[in-house]
Amino acid sequence: MHNKVTINWVQGEHDFALNIGELRALQKNCDAGPELILTRLKVGSWKIDDIFETLRLGLIGAGMDAKEAGPMVRRAFDQHPAFALKLPAYQVLAAALIGEADDPVGEEAGVKPEADSGSSPSSTEPGQ
Repeated sequence: MHNKVTINWVQGEHDFALNIGELRALQKNCDAGPELILTRLKVGSWKIDDIFETLRLGLIGAGMDAKEAGPMVRRAFDQHPAFALKLPAYQVLAAALIGEADDPVGEEAGVKPEADSGSSPSSTEPGQ
């Protein structure tokens, strides 16, 4: 799972992952594409199901049984304000769409840019 993320949220530490099946279900259940849902979470125009479904499906995508994931997220909503769940939902969806911050896109591990040889003249040298 390239998009799996471990989050310590109000229900403890759990793995979350939104694979293609979960992303399609999220899109259907929230009547919006995943990037729009991410934007709604970021700018504050989210709906309850944007948070609820992201967390529920994220738990399922990481391997939790659906019969356990739904009630766990419902308990989280019953015991905590929605704002306490907004950031974890954002993190789960961002991991699926963007990847983790320390995971460079398009670069192989250990590849470094060529060092400047210093052979070109500096633009601050006189006579340039």
